[in-house]
Amino acid sequence: MKIKSLTSLLVLFIVLSFHSVFAQEAAPNAQGSLFYQANAYYREGKYNVAIKDYKKLIDSGLESGNLYYNLGNSYFKQGQLGLALLNYERAKFFIPQDSDLRSNFEYTLHTLNLEPQSFGSRAQRLVYKLFEAMTLDFLTVFLSIVYVILILFFILNLFSSGIKKVFGVAVSILLTLFILSAVALDGRINYLNKSAIVVSKEADVKFEPFAGATTYFKLNEGSRVEVTDKAESWYKLKRFDGKTGWVDKGALVLISGNPR
Repeated sequence: MKIKSLTSLLVLFIVLSFHSVFAQEAAPNAQGSLFYQANAYYREGKYNVAIKDYKKLIDSGLESGNLYYNLGNSYFKQGQLGLALLNYERAKFFIPQDSDLRSNFEYTLHTLNLEPQSFGSRAQRLVYKLFEAMTLDFLTVFLSIVYVILILFFILNLFSSGIKKVFGVAVSILLTLFILSAVALDGRINYLNKSAIVVSKEADVKFEPFAGATTYFKLNEGSRVEVTDKAESWYKLKRFDGKTGWVDKGALVLISGNPR
């Protein structure tokens, strides 16, 4: 799931979008069968087996909101709430408007006595809120379309005198949309690449990256943090209030990391 930069995302999406569509259509039926089988195990209360099958699908390259949502529900039933939140977070990139996903996510936070944790300035959070209903792919397409329309207006302005009357207003609106959506997309990519969920019951955050270092503060299961650096088996993280420290890598999982 990891995407390194805004530029590479735009280029890759434009070049590979048609290929992706056809690749999805050509997905083998075996994946669908395994998904239904995993759902059957879930309904029977065999959550361990369901989890294994859902993870097999992800390991095979299949990703979807429903898949991550069902995996999150399976972990919730087992009482592994940190892993449940991790997979709900992953599902939100595919189905951000799903009411069941939102309800389960909020209920899990409530069960863990956690509040939603937001990063960035107030202005950035407002921009993210404006575009939160869009999937990552849709936001990329939206930004690309606004960019193309903006260029077209500049070209038309060179050859058509009639468009000059609305040129200023149109360009101002398009530029505003472009900047806001670019900020939202950049924030979404950073969120995907840097955010992590604490999956252990409790995590000791230390001043330095070694086991004998003094504990600075503790993080509870399900807490979301930003990973800012790595050192062998340690992550340097930032909490939503700005506090930083080092934690053992086994205590948390990157949202863009391997399936758990």
